[in-house]
Amino acid sequence: MCHNFFVFQIRKITEVSLSANQERAEMERKRLVWQVKGSPGESKVWRGGPVNPENQIVELAPMEIRTFLISFRP
Repeated sequence: MCHNFFVFQIRKITEVSLSANQERAEMERKRLVWQVKGSPGESKVWRGGPVNPENQIVELAPMEIRTFLISFRP
């Protein structure tokens, strides 16, 4: 039996670490902040924005890999 992928609705999208063993939000809270002597402070790194749950659009920045767990509703 062949299922059409578009028949399923997305119920929940959760961004996780690349190895999918923890949620990204939790991973960001645990991230170490390194203070390097002579560092100009915080540099602005451009990254893709969070997932918009309304339209389920995912932004990717150059050289960025993101991993998601997606729950479907039939």
